Amino acid sequence: MPYCIDTSSLIAAWEERYPIDHFPNFWKLFETAIEDGNIFASIAVHDETERKSKELYEWLSDRADIFVELEEDVQVEVKAILAKHPKLVMEKKQRYAADPFIIATAKVKGLTIVTEEKVTGTLNRPNIPDVCNDYGLAYINLLQFIKTEKWVIG
Repeated sequence: MPYCIDTSSLIAAWEERYPIDHFPNFWKLFETAIEDGNIFASIAVHDETERKSKELYEWLSDRADIFVELEEDVQVEVKAILAKHPKLVMEKKQRYAADPFIIATAKVKGLTIVTEEKVTGTLNRPNIPDVCNDYGLAYINLLQFIKTEKWVIG
């Protein structure tokens, strides 16, 4: 099952849960998943990551195969998502939030989203899972991803 990973999951893994110096096997498995074409991210995630973690940004930059460019079909889908869910990107989020690009990439490519965002239960202040629920898109968190892929990190 191929995946589209959100910045929140990348940051959680790199900065909080699986720092590369202490969990190198996690990052080896992650790199293999990229090489196998099993995990992707919108190029907007790359841009967003640069502002949040320089080290992660550099690591990802060396693995460019993960990134899906803003192809026309993705751009059309982003426009439709924002027309239906304009509050997906608001003041509380960064101006160039990657969320609509992640959702559009997953929708166009048939990917399951990996995100640490939680359901808000309202489309008045939606997170990724709220919009996924509205579109019937699959999403899981990082731990569910690890379990689904049967990774052993120890």
